[in-house]
This record gives sequence, structure tokens and C-alpha cells, in this order.
Amino acid sequence: MEPLDKLKNDWKKNGGNYPKFSEQEIYAMLHKRSSSIVKWILVISMLEFVFWLVLSFVLRDSSQMQKVSNLHVSYITLPLEIANYVIILFFVTIFYRNYKKIKVTDNARKLMQNILRTKKAVTHYIFAIITYNFIGMMVVFILFFMYDPELIKMVHEFEEKGNVGWFYLLYIGLALIATAIILLVYWFFYRLIYGLLLKRLKRNYDELKKLDF
Repeated sequence: MEPLDKLKNDWKKNGGNYPKFSEQEIYAMLHKRSSSIVKWILVISMLEFVFWLVLSFVLRDSSQMQKVSNLHVSYITLPLEIANYVIILFFVTIFYRNYKKIKVTDNARKLMQNILRTKKAVTHYIFAIITYNFIGMMVVFILFFMYDPELIKMVHEFEEKGNVGWFYLLYIGLALIATAIILLVYWFFYRLIYGLLLKRLKRNYDELKKLDF
């Protein structure tokens, strides 16, 4: 049972034995809690941006990154990398604006609207990140298929044997399976981290709707 529900039940059962809180006092508690949650959403998104930035530098000299670099397709991979940072920064800005709005909100109805706005922004953020990673992975698989010397050599070998169709089927199948697994990991991570915060925001929203006693 939620704390405010328990308090209301105790008030009704004990009729004045507990200190009564006004709607303004309860609103203040919900406001403070909502502001804290949105602040955490902002902090996590900023940490995520820093994480991807640091990771890109750490992995820059790795064998996989060197393999991509040897394809000489930076005119494609660089815009993709920049797009990732742009997406995150865009939503960091939105989360910051939502945090500032909730922090100064002095009206229950406005607070409810800001909570809904924040929930929608987080949902859009998760969708944007998953979509970006899907597109990015598909592009990488296509680039390897078109420019990687080892893969091109394998295509020729399968062509000589007359079963190149099996190679295409195998490559596409493995690419889709790998993409699905990685996207599921992303989805689980984002739903775990941001999902917990969204659930708390929803509880606050529901509590605000109950301010009628």
C-alpha cells in the first residue's frame, strides 16, 4: 500500500489521533519527490552521454574499431557516431527543461501535466535509442558485406560452389539474430533503469489525482 493511502486509511480509522496534513503539505511532498525523480532521470542521461563518449575513446584502438576503420567509410560511420551524441544531448536538454518546470511548479494540475510530459519524453528517448541502434547495426552489417575483403572473398568462394544463396541467407540470419540480441539487452537496460523511475512518477501522478479528501 502506498504511504499516502496508508495515511488516509489511518486518519479514517483513528479519527484525529494522527496529525492531519493539508492538501498543500501532501502536494509539497509529492512535488519534492517528483522533482527528485526527474533530477535522477537527468543525471542518468548525462552519465550515459559521458559513458558513450569515454567508451568511444577507449575502444578507438581496438581490433574491431580498426577493422571498421580499414573499410574507409568514415563518411558514413562518423555521422552515425555524431547522431548518437546529438540524440542523447537533445533528450538531456528536454529532461533538464522538464526538471526546471517541475521544480518551480506551484500548481497540482501543472505538476501532473509535467509528470506526463516527462514520462512521454523518456518513452520517446528509449524508442529513439533503440531505433538508432537498429539502424546503426544494419548499416554496419551492410558496410562489412560490401567492403570487407574477407567477406567478399567468402562470397566468391560460395559463388564458385554454386550456393551463394546459402551464404546470403546465413549472413542475413546471423545479422538479424545478433541485432535482436543486442537490442534486447539495450531494451532491458533502459526499461530497468528508466522504467523504475517512471513507475515512481506514475505513483506520484496517481497520488495527485487522489487529493480530494
